[in-house]
Amino acid sequence: MLRSRDLQPVERASEAFQQSLTAQEIGKVCGWAFGGAAVPVSAVELGGGMYNNVHRVTLAGRDRPVILRVAPEEHRQFRGERHLMRNEYASQPWPAVIAPLMPQVLAAD
Repeated sequence: MLRSRDLQPVERASEAFQQSLTAQEIGKVCGWAFGGAAVPVSAVELGGGMYNNVHRVTLAGRDRPVILRVAPEEHRQFRGERHLMRNEYASQPWPAVIAPLMPQVLAAD
């Protein structure tokens, strides 16, 4: 189970657009996406994103980390940004010709 000490969030003000996930939230997302056997052991939030939060998550028993992207809470988004990540996911079939160069989506909700 991911412990708070194994989570490295980006420091932000409480009123900031983006808000970091807690260790418990990351654990729940990983459990939903990969099943109960997927245990996150560390998570590093990667800064620099303009819209969503991005975490590099290391799961027990996996050689490579996974990237977790999470949209801001809906009430923190502008009307034109709502469902932005959902729309990005829905558009993935169109650049199929360059699919080998793109990250592989493991789960989406």
